[in-house]
Amino acid sequence: MAAEEAGKTAPGKKKAWTKEQLRNGRDEMNLVEFPFATLSDRADGVQVLEFQVSDSDRESGLPVERKLTVTGDPKYGLPTAKDEEVYLGLLQLTKFHTDFRSPDVQFTRHELIRLLGWPNNDWAYERIATALARLTGVRLFYQNAWRDNSNKVFKDRGGFGILDSYTIRDGRKGSGPIEDLLSEFRWNNVLFESFQAGYLKRLDYETVRDLGTKAKRLYRYLDKHFNPPKYARLVFDLRTLACERLGFSRDYDAVQIRRALQPAVEELEALGFVAVEPVETRYRKISRGRWEVSFESGSGKRPPRVVLPSQAQRTAVPKGVSAKARETDEADAAESARVRKYLDALTQEERGKLEADAIDSAEPFLRNLLDGGALGKTTAALIVHKHVVKLLDRQEQSSPV
Repeated sequence: MAAEEAGKTAPGKKKAWTKEQLRNGRDEMNLVEFPFATLSDRADGVQVLEFQVSDSDRESGLPVERKLTVTGDPKYGLPTAKDEEVYLGLLQLTKFHTDFRSPDVQFTRHELIRLLGWPNNDWAYERIATALARLTGVRLFYQNAWRDNSNKVFKDRGGFGILDSYTIRDGRKGSGPIEDLLSEFRWNNVLFESFQAGYLKRLDYETVRDLGTKAKRLYRYLDKHFNPPKYARLVFDLRTLACERLGFSRDYDAVQIRRALQPAVEELEALGFVAVEPVETRYRKISRGRWEVSFESGSGKRPPRVVLPSQAQRTAVPKGVSAKARETDEADAAESARVRKYLDALTQEERGKLEADAIDSAEPFLRNLLDGGALGKTTAALIVHKHVVKLLDRQEQSSPV
């Protein structure tokens, strides 16, 4: 179905997303309750994900177990955090282009890359192709955990993927009618039925997009369950929230969980999404090895910003600062200017290849930070900077005197 026939926006046009569009995104609520992807951008040999919680049946009040089992594509493996980002991007494309009237959606990878906020390079184009393969190959098996919104019941649903199919066409290398250059994907029928049944919630995608992976999942889970004034404060078993709802390792003890979760909490506090609360009261020990964690819905207002010094204040050398410190600052500034000059001289294609090479050769601990929202973008810039410095140093060493 053409996008115009679906009643929404035609894909492929180089038009920036408006704030209104980004803030009026959508999220499917079954896929908020349990994660379908690993928490990092690598599966590390894991073939199957399993998540399970104890709940009570709303009708009978009897205890019930709800479980999700996730198996990956035989070739591409389990979906990872980056694939989850692509999934969220596909949801927004569907909202913008068809408003969930059709399971078939046409798009361009460049359009999706801009929506995701990824660098426009070969790595991003190839990474989207991998994500589409994983989202098509993954299989989800829900045991008494799939919410049928049409009938208002939980049921078993198993053996379905997120996408049924996809086709990639490289619009960068072609010419002709835009329809011949568009990629497309088709949502799985089980998931699309959930869309049609209205099991979607509003999502501030502009905010979610820039969060780290853990903060993204925590935001989406809390956003589904906050419903002030009745549910303005939520209390969870710490281990259940972290391991079964967010995908943390079950090998973590309570201390490790708190340490791993707290940076994500602080990201949401900084947004005003959850109220700021001391860790001593946010985490409460119930018994040996068992803790609760609580969240109160925030005001939506960000806490007061710290006023940063001006450029002149940053470059001015205060009294008492040594000449050596001044020289170090000047050397850093000169190195940054040298890197900028080198990058500015590259074509877009050359820069994309350089960025991909830089990430491939970066230290593992730096690559591990690339999933972290704003931190990930800062890390990517640092990786490229260090890579260019090495290139320039090698060039100087090989140049004749």
